[in-house]
Amino acid sequence: MKNNLFLEFEKPIIVNTIDNTKKSKDNEIISRINNSIDEIVNEIVLDLINTNSFLLSSKNIPEIVKACEKFFHDACFGTFEYIQRTGMSIFKVEHTTGINGTLFLKKFFEKIFEVVLSGFSFYVISNENHVCVMFR
Repeated sequence: MKNNLFLEFEKPIIVNTIDNTKKSKDNEIISRINNSIDEIVNEIVLDLINTNSFLLSSKNIPEIVKACEKFFHDACFGTFEYIQRTGMSIFKVEHTTGINGTLFLKKFFEKIFEVVLSGFSFYVISNENHVCVMFR
């Protein structure tokens, strides 16, 4: 009885080969979708930063924190939190807009650090509903 029970596990597994032409077409479609989303998010972020001069005019961390708090409050985008630790600062955003919101926030903070806080190094971690930017 025991041998019959485990007989199924002892049979060799049959592996079917996958048609790579279909897979490459799928990868091309996924790549095009991802590129389109990146372009749109980048366009929205640039437009947002350029039309909200308070983001660009902020030159130090307290001003950026106030500007970000104002932006997230006015946009009803999510909760923004600033945490300062010894040798490191953290921007933390919790939102309900899913992966596209996370993509937007990552690009938003990349541009903030590229344009306004260029003297800081930063690292972003995220999931579907949270973005955390650690910088020093």
